[in-house]
Amino acid sequence: MIVAAGGVDALRERIGWLCQAIRFAAAAYAVWILGIVLAHWTNADRVARVYGGWLKVDMAGLEAWQRFVGFGVSMVIWMLAAAACYGVWRLFSGFLAGRIFTADASLWLRRIGLFGLAAAVADVAARPVTTMVMTLHLQPDARTYAMPINPNDLVFMLFFCSLIALAHIYKTAADIADDAAQIL
Repeated sequence: MIVAAGGVDALRERIGWLCQAIRFAAAAYAVWILGIVLAHWTNADRVARVYGGWLKVDMAGLEAWQRFVGFGVSMVIWMLAAAACYGVWRLFSGFLAGRIFTADASLWLRRIGLFGLAAAVADVAARPVTTMVMTLHLQPDARTYAMPINPNDLVFMLFFCSLIALAHIYKTAADIADDAAQIL
């Protein structure tokens, strides 16, 4: 359902501030996480301290290539999250333009859900890979990998699956609105 021209102004008055806030929050989140990733992986002492404390091992001798691999894995996850944030920007831009229950809105909602779910799954899958790489400089008996899954992982996955389901509902609503418009 595309809002009629006069209705777009009324819609913007009611939800414009919210749409703008969400758009800018999504962009800020992507930039903020990129900054965290860069700050973490470019600080050798911090990487050694964090992984040493988490894995309960002495990380002395951690090599630059190990941090580079960890950074690469983190960047893959960040790119998936950034794609979801871009989807949020596009979805709420469409809302501001009056495109509410449209195929376009359902497509962006589905993309947000898929990219977000991919980022959440990749984050969980990356943990054993990253911890294994971080301990490759240690003696074989001291090498380890960790696969922690916490409740937040599951709630994120549930949330993104819900967005994918909601995208299907949006698509059905758009199809019904199109059918009704053709009848009239």
